[in-house]
Amino acid sequence: MDFTGALLTGLASDGGLYLPQSTPSLPEGWQAWDYPTAVSQTLELFGAADTSGLVADAASRFRHPEVAPLVEVGDRLVFELFWGPTLSFKDHALQILARLLDRELERGVLLGATSGDTGSAAIEACRGSIHLRIVVLFPDGRVSEFQRRQMTTVPDENVVAVAVEGTFDDCQRMVKEAFGRHRDLLAFNSINWARIAAQTGYYVYLGARVGRTFDLVVPTGNFGNVYSAWTAKQMGVPIETITIANNANHGLAGLVQEGEMRPGPVVATVAPAMDIAVPSNLERFTADPTTEFRAGWSDDNQIRDTIAEVAETTGYVLDPHTATAWRAGTEHQGVRPQVVVATAHPAKFADTVAEATGMPPELPEGLEDLYERPERFLTIPADASALDPLVR
Repeated sequence: MDFTGALLTGLASDGGLYLPQSTPSLPEGWQAWDYPTAVSQTLELFGAADTSGLVADAASRFRHPEVAPLVEVGDRLVFELFWGPTLSFKDHALQILARLLDRELERGVLLGATSGDTGSAAIEACRGSIHLRIVVLFPDGRVSEFQRRQMTTVPDENVVAVAVEGTFDDCQRMVKEAFGRHRDLLAFNSINWARIAAQTGYYVYLGARVGRTFDLVVPTGNFGNVYSAWTAKQMGVPIETITIANNANHGLAGLVQEGEMRPGPVVATVAPAMDIAVPSNLERFTADPTTEFRAGWSDDNQIRDTIAEVAETTGYVLDPHTATAWRAGTEHQGVRPQVVVATAHPAKFADTVAEATGMPPELPEGLEDLYERPERFLTIPADASALDPLVR
């Protein structure tokens, strides 16, 4: 299968996930790459064709001139990946994925599940397309109101937002079952290798920005963002250690610390994008997680305390997901620069941030009326057969 084949099929024919036959090495001079070059060159190293124009077009949608700025906060560096249209790191890959699919297809139906941020980023990237229809599943009552409204207030006819009476893991299971029954569906989750490749690109850019060996801390629920970082390390980015940060759903942290995955029932937390018990990208990882990663996790009170402490001591406001990374990083700081990956804008979780700091974060321009817009979505049981009418 070539890159385009993997892009268009999502799941492999045996129900598994695609991996490259070999991991490419970065060429000489990569340290001089800017953001669009790093992402497009990484995609092309994995077999994509002629991506520079669409990556530059996707980057133009971001609110910050640097696209992914690296800022000093206290004694650390924070890699801000939240300046895209929906204020989430998912925008980086999904803006590119939608453009890749739009270029290749006359007509296609995208299906995926979201624990909070992926769905809105995918919808924003695909809305208004004449080639793509998108169906997004989210767990009813288990995403923040801001996250839900980013999905349900989009009026475009090619967008279908679906609340599932269950957890994110139920949504993910329904998606996999639907892919088994409808082979022509397209994946926008990190099931799709193109998303992993695009995310790997921003870690290549990060390595170019830091300019020396560094440690990395990544908040994660579904393992995709961590796997992308690990892939960049295999390509030659000078990452010394990668620390996984979880919330109270800390199966991944347990796997790293104890060598065994013990998924339990999903616990609802103030960092809902990480409320996942079974991380689908983990099946891509074939090395030993106990030697390749470090790990830490935070409960809700520790997340709030971290947001409050960092705001008080540095003036910088973390969102709840990034707060788990900050706290996990505190446990694993060394002599090298430590980069904390910031995956969401604090405005997406205003209630939790306000509880922690006493002041709600300011909404970015263009989102001031989000809570007044009319919503449009369907509610279905956690049964894959209920999806059939929506994806035919």
